[in-house]
Amino acid sequence: MSRYLMGVDAGTTSFKGAIFDENRALIAVHQLDYTLLTPAADWVEYPAEEYWARFVELTHALLEKSGVAAKDIEALSISSQGETLIPLDRDGRPLGNAIVWLDNRAAREADDLRAALGRRAVYEYSGQADMLATWPAAKILWLRRNRPEQYANTKTYLLLEDWLFYRLTGRLVGEPNLWASSAMLNIHDARWQRGVLDEIGVGEDQLPQILPCGTPIGRLLPEAAGQTGLSEATLAVTGALDQTCNTIGAGITLPGSVCETTGSCLAVSATLPTFAAWREDQPITCQNHAVPGRYTVLLWSQSAGMVFKWFAKGFYPEFAGDLDAAFAQMNRDAASVPAGSEGLIMLPHLNGASNPEFDPHAKGVFFGATLQHSRAHFTRAIMEAVAFMLRRNSTQLASLGARFDRMYCMGGGSKSPLWLSIKASVTGCSMIPLSVRESGCLGAALLAGVGAGWYPDIDRAAEGLALTGDEIAPDPSLRACYDDAFERYVSLYETLKPFFARC
Repeated sequence: MSRYLMGVDAGTTSFKGAIFDENRALIAVHQLDYTLLTPAADWVEYPAEEYWARFVELTHALLEKSGVAAKDIEALSISSQGETLIPLDRDGRPLGNAIVWLDNRAAREADDLRAALGRRAVYEYSGQADMLATWPAAKILWLRRNRPEQYANTKTYLLLEDWLFYRLTGRLVGEPNLWASSAMLNIHDARWQRGVLDEIGVGEDQLPQILPCGTPIGRLLPEAAGQTGLSEATLAVTGALDQTCNTIGAGITLPGSVCETTGSCLAVSATLPTFAAWREDQPITCQNHAVPGRYTVLLWSQSAGMVFKWFAKGFYPEFAGDLDAAFAQMNRDAASVPAGSEGLIMLPHLNGASNPEFDPHAKGVFFGATLQHSRAHFTRAIMEAVAFMLRRNSTQLASLGARFDRMYCMGGGSKSPLWLSIKASVTGCSMIPLSVRESGCLGAALLAGVGAGWYPDIDRAAEGLALTGDEIAPDPSLRACYDDAFERYVSLYETLKPFFARC
């Protein structure tokens, strides 16, 4: 009898699921896109019940597409977006919409927590470079101050992965890799940080039990099995942050490699054997890995592929929502424009800026537009802007002593040879796309396999997966052009920074 694993990638604007066999071969994959709610400036929400509805729709589609019997799926796990907060009442029902990680309403609360705790102290226990509005700690403090009734009626705070597992198993559990960026967990011992909980007014009994990544949670509830079409015998296993699952699914778990992922956001990561020391002059994020005892330098920027998708929907209406067709045309358009977009520069900060600016007020900007610029110029300017973010992040990583002249590339952006070539010429590093398909879903499935006993540990589960595509080297003839454009990109942000908070 064949056995299978399921991995679900609960992303920021889409859910994707995949089924893999005992040889880690992809059997079927399915994706569902959804649109976030933006009810006010800096607010980003989504109904928690709709997350569950998307999960249910996804599992049914996967089973139908794959032809795999539900009883043959031994285990499943989840690769999750981080920081999306879901408060539950005493009956386990969501209190209002989930506050999505992109939400920046809690900027003042983040400032107050930073002042109370100290930036270095926050880094020492959480690995986060700063206290941001993104973090659930700040979001909860915002609820306390601005939604006192909702705050008072909250029995439990969960993140998205926890919420899906709660619906599947009835257990209130989380894992330390996802909760690292809550600013509430001590990443070195996976215990709640008492001082932070006191500041925001939360008890440990209001938070889930923390289990290691790849740990069995339990079998599916009969009700959950009935809704999803899965089997009550299927084992649910704790997952990890989406960026971590991407590297696991790509076979990169050991120290020594640098990865960039251009999905909704941009992430640059490198696995370390020890925790990186605090640097006042150049703070970084260095949080716990899914593999116990390891750490991950994770430098991320909030909007990358998300900007490309936003532009496709708004400025390529002829494709009527067919994003694949729109993206193909956007790549053709961008290829027709010379490097540097003939002076057009973009700041891609549609939802604030993270590393290295850490500016929740930052806004998106196109600068230098003239009558000679067409839609194609704006498209290429977006691709170059993401490459400039990558250069800032990779430069910061190099400042820690990391030595690298190549990066492994994942996410939707890695499917574009043009975008990879732009990144290579902007950063001076070769870009190597990883040919493994659906690395986030596969990483989650491998964690499920660890929990189900298929593999002794995460390293063994991911062993031998790092298959690479064609390496794309920098074009030396573009160095001067991109050095100049990059300097203007940085200067533009620094010049406009004082005005962003007033927008």
